[in-house]
Amino acid sequence: MKQYAEKISLFFLCFLFVLSSLVIPIPVSAETTTTQSISIDETTASADDTIKDVTLAPGKDQSQLNFTWYSKSASEPQVQLALKSDMSGSEFPIDKAQTFNGEKSNGNDEYISNKVTVTGLKQGVEYVYRIGDGTNWSQVNSCTTQDISSGFNFLLAGDPQIGAGGDLAKDGAGWLDTLNKATNKFSNFSFIMSVGDQVNNGSELNGQSNELEYDEFFKPDQLKNMPVSTIPGNHESYGSGHITHFNLPNMSDKYGIFTDNGYESDKSSGTTGNDYYYVYGNTLFMMLNSNDINAQDHKAFMQEAIAANPNIKWKIAAMHHSIYSSANHETDEDIAARRVTHPEVFEDLGIDVVLSGHDHSYTRTYQMSAGEAVNVEDAKDGKVTDPKGVLYISTNSASGSKYYELQQPDVNNYYEAKKEQDHVPTFSDVNIKDNSFTITTYRTDTMEAIDTYTINKQAFKQVRLGGSNRYETSVKISQNGWTNADSAVLVSGEAFADALSAAPFSKQINAPILLTSNDSLDKNTAAELSRLKVKKAYIIGGTGVVSSPVENSIKTMGINTERISGSDRYATSLAVAKQISSPGQVFIASGNGFADGISISSYAALSGSPILLTDGSQLSDDALQYIKDNKSTPYIIGGTGVINDSIVKNLEAERISGPDRYATNLAVLNKFNDKYNLSNIYLASGSEFADALCGSASAGKENAPVVLLNTNNYSAIKNYVKSKTANTNRIDILGGEGVVSQDIVNQILQ
Repeated sequence: MKQYAEKISLFFLCFLFVLSSLVIPIPVSAETTTTQSISIDETTASADDTIKDVTLAPGKDQSQLNFTWYSKSASEPQVQLALKSDMSGSEFPIDKAQTFNGEKSNGNDEYISNKVTVTGLKQGVEYVYRIGDGTNWSQVNSCTTQDISSGFNFLLAGDPQIGAGGDLAKDGAGWLDTLNKATNKFSNFSFIMSVGDQVNNGSELNGQSNELEYDEFFKPDQLKNMPVSTIPGNHESYGSGHITHFNLPNMSDKYGIFTDNGYESDKSSGTTGNDYYYVYGNTLFMMLNSNDINAQDHKAFMQEAIAANPNIKWKIAAMHHSIYSSANHETDEDIAARRVTHPEVFEDLGIDVVLSGHDHSYTRTYQMSAGEAVNVEDAKDGKVTDPKGVLYISTNSASGSKYYELQQPDVNNYYEAKKEQDHVPTFSDVNIKDNSFTITTYRTDTMEAIDTYTINKQAFKQVRLGGSNRYETSVKISQNGWTNADSAVLVSGEAFADALSAAPFSKQINAPILLTSNDSLDKNTAAELSRLKVKKAYIIGGTGVVSSPVENSIKTMGINTERISGSDRYATSLAVAKQISSPGQVFIASGNGFADGISISSYAALSGSPILLTDGSQLSDDALQYIKDNKSTPYIIGGTGVINDSIVKNLEAERISGPDRYATNLAVLNKFNDKYNLSNIYLASGSEFADALCGSASAGKENAPVVLLNTNNYSAIKNYVKSKTANTNRIDILGGEGVVSQDIVNQILQ
């Protein structure tokens, strides 16, 4: 009898173990979700260990995935992962699996919160995995990553706020219904984003914790089958649970920290987590804890996130509190305060879209710039191209637990392009490609679209900075880069040598480079000095290249002057170099030709590195002493035909060169590739010095490369530009058609 009972018990435990399957594809189709997942409220990993509230979230990029679950086990959490192709039958390929260890902490209601990050995921690959604690394991499960090479989709949900309706089961059923309908309609998407108030606060449960609300939130199978990206709402600040239920990548330890703002009746800070970000494909998602009302905190965080990811195409911010909405919260004191401080931050940082919730009604703004609606006429057909300003979306409830009424249902506020309150749960499908962002919002009763809007970005914008001559072109470049400047750098438009060393100095003093003729101050240059309100002009070179009458003309404009020069072009380059503060590098280029000096000029400017000129056979003793005194790392720019090896050996320098000026230019660009911000690229003639020289000052300011164009054989140049423009927003063409023909530009950019 005892053996019979043991067999029955063993059978029962095995049966429960099979039911505990956790099928969690990373991003998978809704059809796959329906056939592979098993609906569970509580998963048994072993006889004594329960697993619940399983969720996964985007990692820091698409190569990572963050697992979280609650359990009773105090052992170290682990995830084991292997290629499905390595699996034989139903046996997990332990010998070929990777084990990822995690961290645990105390969760709600005496549960343990387990967090593990899986790394090294490739796109379009099927994996198998199991979760556990090193001894007890879940059943073998599979997950398939999406190929996002041509773009991706995610689902946007607002304010599930389970518990707000006073009936947990009803609120949970509404949330489940929305996810079922959304995933049935869209077979491929990468993650779900919930913009705050996932739960209410537990007060309707007579003081119990909010864990019962979280249990309802996590019931839908979809949350066990694909990543969910969340931010805390104001209701998460009423109690603990948010940070132990969600595993947030790149979370700041300085910004988005919630303290009492004085607006909420419940003053507890809760465990909400801080600002965090992740990159998915071509998009940077910055998830802000807007319970922290300080816009400068969020600005500092976003600046760091953007600086860490300079080559992304789209910048999206998400925050719970909607700045521009249409219902009850529109006139709240804290919302009004954010409406004053936050939009300027978003626009200054070039944020494309801000996604929010909080007001339980749907609002899409016009493009907003400086507090005003812009591109209004362009947006009437639901799409804009290269718009100004920022788009704001305020989502309605995704569960139907609570709705707010529109304050002016029949009147549009100045920012409202579309608003809706049909007392029906909604969700949005967001599609992001290299050159487009489309958001379409659906009501769940009929699955009809209530709104759709597209932002198109050109692959890159072409801007020609050219005038009728080189002097006017230098002014065009200055006008593009500077609205005003205390200083300007003046160089000869007729002789290149003294001018070659000017770019690093111009970057240090944040000044444009302007051209002048030897005998008289060009009228375009004089007008630009006035427009910029220049207080001091630095003249590079002696009176033989920029004469005293030119200097006197500048002085009569009420502008102070200072001449930086030496006895010859080599001494002048050293005199300019001595103006550069603490250079870590120094570049040596030929003073007998301009091309190699131009090739290095934009990088020399952005890195604060001087350019010293040589006659090709030697450097002066003063120049050698300068390099020694500054302990600068020397680089030789150009081949042995322009600078011989004796200088290389004497300095123990690295030579950067190619068989001609264009190959040398590409060698320089590839050498310092990771230092450039490739959102902007400058194109200039390789046969003229003036336009490229002036452009190098602007390029150095923007950390952008200057590419020299060969009008005869440009295949290598075309390959370089093509390989770098995936995240380029703008191409600046230096010079008029007579210098750089549009036909050549088109051939290179096509």
